[in-house]
Amino acid sequence: MPAIVREVVLENFMSYKYARIPLAPGVNIITGPNGSGKSSILLGMAVALGQTYTERGRRLSDLIRRGEEVARVTVVLDNRPVGGRRPLPWFRGDEVFFSRYLRSDGQYWHEVNGRLVSKTEVRRYLARVGLDPDNMLIIMHQNMVEEFAFLSPQERLRIVEAAVGLKGYRERIVSARRMLEEGAREAAKVEEALRKAREVLEYWSEVYGRYRRRRELEARMEFLKRELAWARVRDARLELEEAERELRRLEAELRSLEEELRALRVREDGLRKSVEGVEAKLLEGGMGVAEGLEELRRLWEELVDVVSAARVREFERSLLRGELEAVKAKVRKLGRKVRALAAKAEELGEEVSTSRAVEEVEEEIRALELELASLGGIPPNVEEAYAKYVEAYRELERRAEELEANRRRLMEELERRIALWRERVEAVIADVDEAYRRMLERLGARGGVRLVNASKVEEAGIELIVGFGGASPVPLDPYAHSGGERTAAIMCFFLALQAHVKSPLRAIDEFDVHMDPRNRDVVLEMIFEMAASDAGAQYVVITPGPLTHLPNGANVIVVQKVRGRSVALMTRHAPR
Repeated sequence: MPAIVREVVLENFMSYKYARIPLAPGVNIITGPNGSGKSSILLGMAVALGQTYTERGRRLSDLIRRGEEVARVTVVLDNRPVGGRRPLPWFRGDEVFFSRYLRSDGQYWHEVNGRLVSKTEVRRYLARVGLDPDNMLIIMHQNMVEEFAFLSPQERLRIVEAAVGLKGYRERIVSARRMLEEGAREAAKVEEALRKAREVLEYWSEVYGRYRRRRELEARMEFLKRELAWARVRDARLELEEAERELRRLEAELRSLEEELRALRVREDGLRKSVEGVEAKLLEGGMGVAEGLEELRRLWEELVDVVSAARVREFERSLLRGELEAVKAKVRKLGRKVRALAAKAEELGEEVSTSRAVEEVEEEIRALELELASLGGIPPNVEEAYAKYVEAYRELERRAEELEANRRRLMEELERRIALWRERVEAVIADVDEAYRRMLERLGARGGVRLVNASKVEEAGIELIVGFGGASPVPLDPYAHSGGERTAAIMCFFLALQAHVKSPLRAIDEFDVHMDPRNRDVVLEMIFEMAASDAGAQYVVITPGPLTHLPNGANVIVVQKVRGRSVALMTRHAPR
């Protein structure tokens, strides 16, 4: 199976103290009474994968179980080879653990296989298997069915493009437009340069008489330019030396932090062995239950402190490494700068030892330039200079023609990309429309899916057409259609789209709240059929309603709340 979710682990998360929820390929149904903690499983999965939806609605620290300081949510992805290649080739194991830690002080961080990583890195891994946790067509939380109904056609199309792997076509269109805009800006610069070149040509027709006096000062100007170049080399060398001193200081600080981390890890191992020893005594009867539990509580509290301290030190280490890398980059950059400035200075002549500031030399150059500008006379090489600027002007003209040719080529490329985007989108919509119609018919309804404003990429969108109870199909309207009708239509669209969705995971929470029992049963049956037809997909369906006609091998998870804690029990499980 390509990177399906094998297990979700919740620790001090919402109403869960500790729970491991195994998921299987195909259909996974999470059921239980309202308020039992069903939705928390999907929410925990989304948080572990870095979904931003929860971050907009509430603080992450609010998700920590009351009375606890730290929560952890983990999603275990199947990384067994498929066709000889692992879905996540960066990892050698058959399982990859995506964890997110939440602290009551508002701090949180991601880990992958126990290694601290950025959220961007998590997204890069998930993108490899097409799992976008922010796409509501992949993970649809409570009320998102309603939310989808209120989206504009344009927003719906963008979500669909991301889910089915067509986002890149739109991005390539945007890229082509950006290149066109850059080309237009470059053309404007060339036009301005042409205007200035004309002024220069006019100027050179007047400077001939000022050349003789000018020549007397050129030697001084040449020396000043050489002095300026070597003064810049001198300043760059001093800046490089300072950066190298900072680098040595940071390296020493990092070594000290590494030693502290090693000591914490040794302490952590010792505590874990102590826990195992107490547990063994309890099992063998060598220690009283009350005494053993008290000792376990003390050891675990100390272990949490040590692990937390280690995580803080690891975080500090990552910051220090980042600072160290930045300084290393700065040293490399300054080294390149020194070499580049030195090479440029050497082109001007041998090194000039000067104690003057760059600004002082530049000021003298500016004064000399003013003096040179005020000189009269006709230079003997005025014709040569004039010819040079004529050539420069012609070169600008050639550049302008080249930019115009590039503009035409980019316009053709943009039109080609738009046509390709439209072809791909229309093919998907046509296929989805056919499946959508069939599914609506099973609910006694009629309708279709259509692409609107297809000639304009930014204005293009998806419109759902539906009619229930013999009514003529009309665009889905969140105000005109009932909640049950909206849900049924959107679920049919969601299922019709599944054949094109790239993600191995598809999850939906309580889609059936507003649906009548018959339509609910039909939609569930279609979900089961869809899962059976796609061996590479994994469906997670959360429902509080009764379960009938379950498919063979369905993984059913019953959630209950016992003494204020949510407990998840798997009653049926499909072979992995």
